[in-house]
Amino acid sequence: MSPWLLAVSLLAAGAGAVWLYRHTMPVLPRSKKIVLGALRFCALFFILLLLLEPVLRLVQHDEKEPVVAVLLDDSASLRLASGADTSFAVAQARIRDILQHVPAAAQGADVRYIRFGPDLDAGELPRFEPDSLGLNAFRTNIAQALASTEERLRDDNLRAVLLVSDGRYNTGRNPLYVSERYPVPVFTAVVGDTLRRQDIRVQRVLTNEVAYVGAELPIEVGIRAEGVGGRRVTVSLAADGETITSQNLEIPPGNAEIVVDLSLTPEAEGLRRYTVAVTEFPDEVTHRNNRESLTVRVLSSKRRILLVAAAPGPDVAAIRRLLAQDAAFDVSPFVQKSAGAFYEGAFPASLADFDVMVLAGYPGRASDETVSGRIGEAVREGIPVFFLLTSGTSIARLSTIPEDALPVKAGRLREDFMEATFRTTPSGNRHPIMHIPGADSEAWGALPPLEYNRTQWTIAPDAQVLATVSVRGIDLPEPLLVVRRRAQHRVAALLGAGTWRWQNLPEDLSRFEQLPAELFANIIQWLTALEDDRPVRIYPVRDVFGGGESVQFSGQVYDESLNPVPDASVEIRLISPDGVEFPYFMRAIGSGRYTFDAGALPEGAYAWTAEAHRGEKVLGSDRGEFVVGSLTLEYREPGADATLMRQVAQRSGGVLLDQSRPEAFIEVLSTYLEGASDTISQTTEEDLRKQPVLLLLIIALLAAEWFFRKRNGMV
Repeated sequence: MSPWLLAVSLLAAGAGAVWLYRHTMPVLPRSKKIVLGALRFCALFFILLLLLEPVLRLVQHDEKEPVVAVLLDDSASLRLASGADTSFAVAQARIRDILQHVPAAAQGADVRYIRFGPDLDAGELPRFEPDSLGLNAFRTNIAQALASTEERLRDDNLRAVLLVSDGRYNTGRNPLYVSERYPVPVFTAVVGDTLRRQDIRVQRVLTNEVAYVGAELPIEVGIRAEGVGGRRVTVSLAADGETITSQNLEIPPGNAEIVVDLSLTPEAEGLRRYTVAVTEFPDEVTHRNNRESLTVRVLSSKRRILLVAAAPGPDVAAIRRLLAQDAAFDVSPFVQKSAGAFYEGAFPASLADFDVMVLAGYPGRASDETVSGRIGEAVREGIPVFFLLTSGTSIARLSTIPEDALPVKAGRLREDFMEATFRTTPSGNRHPIMHIPGADSEAWGALPPLEYNRTQWTIAPDAQVLATVSVRGIDLPEPLLVVRRRAQHRVAALLGAGTWRWQNLPEDLSRFEQLPAELFANIIQWLTALEDDRPVRIYPVRDVFGGGESVQFSGQVYDESLNPVPDASVEIRLISPDGVEFPYFMRAIGSGRYTFDAGALPEGAYAWTAEAHRGEKVLGSDRGEFVVGSLTLEYREPGADATLMRQVAQRSGGVLLDQSRPEAFIEVLSTYLEGASDTISQTTEEDLRKQPVLLLLIIALLAAEWFFRKRNGMV
């Protein structure tokens, strides 16, 4: 409010009170005139004040002391600080030596101690003792620890971070990228041995996640050797404690990395766990990294695909190459040569042995009733169908195969084509077929256009359009990729010819070259997926858990009508590698969903069974298996990375703590924190017109004035 308006209001209220009580009838003593005038003055002033719409503004100043966050690495790699992976007394002593300098360097600051491993600890600690560190986190994520600290202390006066770690991160981004843009300096202190010591370790194991019974599975093993040159070692592959295969080799002088090729042939299906190991030497820094576990899901056989092509052509060749890129597919091609004849020989008399049928342009001009009849019979028996339109397709002959084989129906026939770009629909983006990493609208739009037939397609009522066409940048509703799921039968159709263009991408589009193969693989997997109508569905959140990682289960329970059962009793039994059973009960979380956390388990292959009860009635059961790997990730790089810790400090504006000269660190941090208190001003405004106190005060003043006037005989 303007002070001039306030002054005018005071003058107006005063003038009104003086004018009213300067002369009174009857004549009153001066003291009574002053009382009545004061009451009228106050009432008039408050009335004028409310008419001017006053706002009361309060400014509160709050001084916040600077905050220093001390991030303490609680990962297992710090156990190597003493040179022995079975003791961490030296690591605790070094952390204690570092923390003793914090009070002197951060005088007047609020110090928050936070542990981290794969993520931040639940909360900050006002005081911290190094003896409480377990040094057992199975992963180290320094970048996430820095980012989460900034987010958690966003509303505090965060001025500096002290990172106490060995600098060995194995999860998340490179911390250097975070430190470059960090809002406050990051001071670093190295825990661990920075000297290279003798060590030989399994650096990596590369193989397929899926294998097949009776098919050879190649395994590539990377061995890293430091300071053990000239020694002979054995690299072995074992299952259930029995060696499957091994190789002997001599380590070259100096530090070296050797690649060893092994292989195995699975004999039984299921989730199989294997162990790769290299010879252990007594003078190594640790033996924890001399072995590495790998898990392979072994399937009974590959998905058998019957590829029926209308005629030879570039599209058929491209489709064969796309399907051949997936090792899980066993493709049997039949390309029509003439009526009833195929280049590969006689058409199979029975199609019952195939898991899915791919019609590449079929039916064509040379198709015959005999083959179409066999295809129709297979469709009626429930074999999934993937139809791809090609330049050899005879749209007029689509009526020779059952309508159930296609999710669309040809209306007005057209023989001409137009170029159209693949454009996913909103519902298509949510469909599992389109769940491809990096496959966004930009990626699909960058692929060469397909040839879209101008035939008018009628979409089946229960079909779903996953992709439409875009012509010269204009999106059209014409269907391009359509799928349908009806009872136990699934079909899909790609209504664009020219898939060979997707196999011949220029160099600037090479990053998208895997999209078509992954799309075809997802379509085949979706077509052959079994409908899950089990009443009890329990599953671990993943098939393979890392060492030290919590083993968690989720599940759903349904009744005979497949309605969720929220009040079931679900017992789950874990069977350890040595055959011992551990019974537990899952926790209900509503809507027929259940969860269970078994915590960290020892490494090995586990089986589990689950059974759901409702009262005395058994609703159903489920079973499965999972694997817990060994805790080797933290031991792959023994020793500390002082170079990274120094770069993190330099890029953020901090310094590396030199244990031999702690006074330099104390001086830099204490100087930086001088005058770092932050004064926060908070302004609040209140509309006085909305305060009932003022209205009541005005009424009280006028009532008091009226009372005194009556007592003194005034009108």
